[in-house]
Amino acid sequence: MGIFRNLQRSLLVLLALLVVVVSGCNLPQVKTETEQESVASDLQLQVHVLDVGQADAFLIQLPNGQNMMIDAGKNGDGAKVVNYLKDQGVSRVDYLIGTHPDEDHIGGLDEVIKNFTIGKLYMPNKSKTTVTYTDVISAAKAKGLTITPAKANTEIVSSTVNDMSLQATLVAPVAPSYSITNDYSGVIRLSYGTASILFTGDAEQASEADMLNSGQTLSANILKVGHHGSRTSTSDAFLKKVNPSIAVISNGKGNSYGHPHAETIKKLKAQGIKIFRTDQQGTIIFTSTGKDWSANQSPWWQ
Repeated sequence: MGIFRNLQRSLLVLLALLVVVVSGCNLPQVKTETEQESVASDLQLQVHVLDVGQADAFLIQLPNGQNMMIDAGKNGDGAKVVNYLKDQGVSRVDYLIGTHPDEDHIGGLDEVIKNFTIGKLYMPNKSKTTVTYTDVISAAKAKGLTITPAKANTEIVSSTVNDMSLQATLVAPVAPSYSITNDYSGVIRLSYGTASILFTGDAEQASEADMLNSGQTLSANILKVGHHGSRTSTSDAFLKKVNPSIAVISNGKGNSYGHPHAETIKKLKAQGIKIFRTDQQGTIIFTSTGKDWSANQSPWWQ
């Protein structure tokens, strides 16, 4: 009887360990360099919202094995962004997008260009007489890159993976000119199967109104909240049209702008939208196999 009980206990322990291992396989994790060698092997879409303080930087690992980078933080974030990409096994950035020429969005873009093979580079038709902007243009010229204008109705990716549609399209800027730089922001809608996310850069309400009037598809499961959660973005009409279930805000802890503004947080909460914030949670990773989204941590508010 003693031998039988010991055997029974051992079997129960082994069974419990097996359950833990199997359950753990479904959790979104930061992959090692070896695991990232072929994103296409598991047909997942991963969106990395990098913690770069009061700035934006997003690494998107597409289920077809390609990589997209949207913005790259401030000037001082270049090395951090480069190291993060290398840690994920990235050697080539197939699509690099500088949403608009403000330092907190393209500051690290020149370092990305210098350190990786770049497929296509997208930037809006808006220049700036700053060292930051000049550095990016110089780095692009040194690599022989041609800048593709970032504007509405521009298709970036269109393919099928695992019998599901994979699409990335620029939906803004719609107008050829705006009174403020933020409204020139390249806004990208990315979808894989029924999973979708809208990256809004710093687009403010003038650009949002143009997007609403353009008739383009704006709905998305995840909204990257415009302009770091400023009250000047995320109008009621725009939020209603996008109709997200998740919002992510990229901003710095204790920033001097007071981002995210209380008005924006109130809007999101009133709609029951789950909120993620880099200033409170650090780097956030969303993962989808073309259906629902999962994240590497729980929402800041839900």
